[in-house]
Amino acid sequence: MEKHNRNAAIHLQDNISRLLDKPVHLTITDNTYSMISIRPSKGGYNIRLHHMFLKADTDILTALSHFIKGRRKKAPSVLRDFVAANSTEIRNSTPRSRKTVLSQRGRFFHLKTLFDEVNSEYFDKKIDCLITWGSNRRVQNQNSIKLGSYSDRTKTIRVNPVLDRSHVARYVIKGIVYHEMLHHYLGVEIHNGRKIAHSKTFRRLESRYRHHHRLQAWKEKNLHRLLGRQ
Repeated sequence: MEKHNRNAAIHLQDNISRLLDKPVHLTITDNTYSMISIRPSKGGYNIRLHHMFLKADTDILTALSHFIKGRRKKAPSVLRDFVAANSTEIRNSTPRSRKTVLSQRGRFFHLKTLFDEVNSEYFDKKIDCLITWGSNRRVQNQNSIKLGSYSDRTKTIRVNPVLDRSHVARYVIKGIVYHEMLHHYLGVEIHNGRKIAHSKTFRRLESRYRHHHRLQAWKEKNLHRLLGRQ
């Protein structure tokens, strides 16, 4: 996140906290399906807003604070009008999907199938990012391996093709996919001006994967095999 956007996020968080007279933890997102998400937390709120709200004026923020306090299920017209007026800020995935070359069918696993399963099981089918096998590159003498990654710029999950092997269990790849989908779902969290990838919220949600502990044990046990040392 660029410095001026980071500062804007901190300023927005402070303004909303002041209007609510309660502590606020703000997350700025680039979601295409949810512009506003509110969750009570420890006497305050965890709030997730689309980045269009970084340029919201006082009237919009006041309406937003009333909406948060009122806990109405439907946002008032002033907020809906604001979102509609800034709809060009909402990412359109169609042009990007045409430009991004995806390799989803592996020798043993089809990533889109696994993605859809995880999306249905954990995200109510709301995750709209892309997924593909990554490049098959190995670094000599490395002591760790990155099994998955998420690019916020292209909204794409890449899974290390070293996992496309007969001895790899299905739950292993689904766990890697779930981890990267969380990055897309949670967006960027700002704490004391710092960008945090694996926040407490992230770790809490990550542990909800039903095979979480089993997956961690599998990775530790199979690290040398993944690194090609046995």
